[in-house]
Amino acid sequence: MDNNQSDLHLIYLIKEDDSKALDSLFRKYYSSLCQFAAQLSKRDDIAQEIVADVFVRLWEKRKTLNLQYHVRSYLYKATRYTAINYIHHELKEFEELDDNTQEETYTPLDALMFQELEIYVASRINQLPEKRRIIFQLNRFEGFTYSEIADILNISVKTVENQMGHALKQLRVLFNRVEQSMN
Repeated sequence: MDNNQSDLHLIYLIKEDDSKALDSLFRKYYSSLCQFAAQLSKRDDIAQEIVADVFVRLWEKRKTLNLQYHVRSYLYKATRYTAINYIHHELKEFEELDDNTQEETYTPLDALMFQELEIYVASRINQLPEKRRIIFQLNRFEGFTYSEIADILNISVKTVENQMGHALKQLRVLFNRVEQSMN
């Protein structure tokens, strides 16, 4: 039984109220979904909450669940939407807080912490545009095919191909610059 068949069987069992099947699916995908959610949310703790929410919703909607594509793609798409909703909610809260703040209260420590965060985020892959970076990471680190990525992100396969081509070209340029500076 291939992975998707196994996953579809687990979904069938989940629809039949088998909580052990949900646990099996959770254990199988939790780590990779957390990594994906962390790329979107930029925080590991939030990523874990996002993934937990996805599985809670899966359980709550198990009776009406009707998958027409791979379970893995469904889980990544659900994680993406949940992360986007979380980010939108956080931005609204931040804007409200900012509107209510009479004066800025940034300290030198805040500036230093921000600088350290910028350095951390400045890895080679994170220099790619967001959409391109996500596509690259899904393909190279998560092993998704171009077709699966297109399904997860609601874009065409051709867009995925183009973005991967641009990502590889951009990374080659960055790595060549580093290599030349070392010589």
